[in-house]
Amino acid sequence: MTETGSNPTPAMLQRLSSLRELTADELKALSKELYLHEGRRGDVLLELGATDDCTLYLIEGETRLIAEDGGVKIIRHTDISAQAPLARLRPSHYKVVAESFVRYLRIDNRLFEQTAGKLEQGSSLTLETYQVEEEEDLGYLDVENQLTVKIYEDLNTSRLLLPSLPDVAVRIGEAVIEDTTDARKIGALIETDPAIALKMVKAANSARFGGVSKVATVTEAVARLGLQNTRMLVVTFALRELFRTKSKRLEKRMQQLWEHSRQIAALTQVLAEHVGGFNAHEALLAGLVHDIGSLAVIGYARDFPDVAESPVALESSIQAMRSQLSGMILSTWEMPEELVTAAKEAENWYREHNGPADYADLVIAAQLHESIGGEIDPALVPTYSRLHLSPSEIDLSLELLHDAHEQVEETKRMLA
Repeated sequence: MTETGSNPTPAMLQRLSSLRELTADELKALSKELYLHEGRRGDVLLELGATDDCTLYLIEGETRLIAEDGGVKIIRHTDISAQAPLARLRPSHYKVVAESFVRYLRIDNRLFEQTAGKLEQGSSLTLETYQVEEEEDLGYLDVENQLTVKIYEDLNTSRLLLPSLPDVAVRIGEAVIEDTTDARKIGALIETDPAIALKMVKAANSARFGGVSKVATVTEAVARLGLQNTRMLVVTFALRELFRTKSKRLEKRMQQLWEHSRQIAALTQVLAEHVGGFNAHEALLAGLVHDIGSLAVIGYARDFPDVAESPVALESSIQAMRSQLSGMILSTWEMPEELVTAAKEAENWYREHNGPADYADLVIAAQLHESIGGEIDPALVPTYSRLHLSPSEIDLSLELLHDAHEQVEETKRMLA
């Protein structure tokens, strides 16, 4: 077992039960105080009867909890129970052994106390809040997050139901990959969906691509846009059909998701054009699919009436699963890796990475403009410096996006 030199990200900490009440800034500060630990299969992470004043959280891998009577419990990092500490009680009721390579947090409880002391009065961040019998605690989580539990179960047994990319988008993608593909062939495929065909011609005639003359056919539009831009736009236009549900309970939430995705897509494209160095259509798609995992969660919620009727329970499941599912869905759709990363990191507000700005940075900046991240100090967000934007340029009075209001609205109309 070794302590790495890597800090957990604020996003890692936010999913843990004891830390959910921390603000983004507090999570950022706490992450700098902690280090990830690693262990190999067979390593003992905690002895039975241990009395140390630490709390363990599983971040990656699988552990075996062995009770004094020989009973065994397996905890995987994808299980909802992994949001709670491993063997929290002292003396420990379990021996905790790594079943695979694991990454975990070992947090000195004094650090919790120090962190709690910095919060305003009224905060309930104390370990005592969670000092209940482990079985009762896990049962509470299962009841409160029954939808999440079902998704995790299907994920672990390879039975996860993910939304499929619309057929026309699949066929266009396959055709673009072929070496012999030409604009006429792609145009003929697009024309099988009249609504998308019309949007493609409009896009080709927009100010971004408009030439001296207007194009009149889909083939001409494809020739002007290029194959990769065509593929991106077809996927973008086809996705609207996925944001629909037959459930009256969930119809409003699905519409909210579409409107949010459409707004972030438009802002992301405008930002991409402002800072330069990005493909505007890929940026548009990155914004549109950054929250695609939420769509999968809402799809599952149709079979859970109690969750569908409880906005709090539904949002809890969405928060727990959307990043992981978003990346999985886009990987399944064979989307570019940079879009997969953008979806996974869309709400990692303090994300650090080497190299120039990427599409994840665009999505993060667009969401912060919409105040999705709550009260976050712009000066602490690395995204802005990578995009060469001053924090003042991206607050609620952002002149860039204010001046580009019509451009944003035009893009939203295109997606309507």
